[in-house]
Amino acid sequence: MDFLLWATRSLHLFSIIVWIGGLLYQAAVIFPAGKPEEGLSDGARRNVRRFVPFMWMSVSTTLITGVALMLFSPRFLFFEFNDRWSVILALKQMTFLLMVLFSFGHARMFQRIDEMLTQGVHSSLSVRPFHERMLRFGRINIALSITAILLTSALR
Repeated sequence: MDFLLWATRSLHLFSIIVWIGGLLYQAAVIFPAGKPEEGLSDGARRNVRRFVPFMWMSVSTTLITGVALMLFSPRFLFFEFNDRWSVILALKQMTFLLMVLFSFGHARMFQRIDEMLTQGVHSSLSVRPFHERMLRFGRINIALSITAILLTSALR
């Protein structure tokens, strides 16, 4: 049982690192290097297109291992919020659900931008609102991930 718990924690941590690391890499390296007047450069579009499957793989791995860790914990009781640990766990789960919601928004905005640029729409007026919304979703996701990390540290 100890090995299973260790393996689940390791997979959970690895998937979180991939997800948050990818978001930070996009926000700090890929998007600032793009052409602001076009929304996204071709290189940035290729990189984001490659990251999206890893993002969904990380989200699903985080969900599965998080549920397993929750169920393995002797402190966990369904729908009982008697102690601080249970309340913090519930806040962390809500934060995760918000992160998933904003990840859907981020992926959808990128898909719209990619379709527009593939079809030859290079007007900054048509691409810019989707690009700005995608960047906003990414920043919100980064803030939520920092919140989730702080909540995780409070679970100990």
